[in-house]
Amino acid sequence: MQDIDFRVAYPLKLIARMYRVEHLADAQQLAPVQRASLRQERSGPTLEKLKGWLVSTAAAEPPSTELSHACAYPLNHWQALTRFLQDGRVNLDNNHVEQQLRAVALGRRNYLFAGSHDAARHAATLYSLTRTCAEYRIPPLPYLTDVLRTLGAGWDAKHLDELLPHRWPDTKASRKKAEGP
Repeated sequence: MQDIDFRVAYPLKLIARMYRVEHLADAQQLAPVQRASLRQERSGPTLEKLKGWLVSTAAAEPPSTELSHACAYPLNHWQALTRFLQDGRVNLDNNHVEQQLRAVALGRRNYLFAGSHDAARHAATLYSLTRTCAEYRIPPLPYLTDVLRTLGAGWDAKHLDELLPHRWPDTKASRKKAEGP
């Protein structure tokens, strides 16, 4: 069993504090602008403490240690890591994206033999569409069936973006209205 380095208790405490701010913003159902303001007020100072700990720990550690590497990573990505302070629409973490990509990683071996590069690209396109459907809670089969029929009926290529999953429900409703009862 690997030894536990108790020096990481402090940064973990700081990270937990930022998640408490996020829970507060969720509980208050804050709009993105209000969420960003709350983050700047409460998580901003916490992030500065975290950065100070990372810098001082990285400087005190030999460069080849795991802790030194663990400190260097967030420091090298600090701008991206702190972007959530300015934009209330950006999540504190990327857990949701990681969960979405997990299915890709689990299926990677299954996709290894697609048959050709073109087949792999087509499979990737379909996979992206079905994952986007899932994200917007749109059943993929009805979506794909409707989109393929619509395209086959001569849908104008200039308006393809209207058939993307996030816009499809409104587009479908508009088409039904135009067709009449």
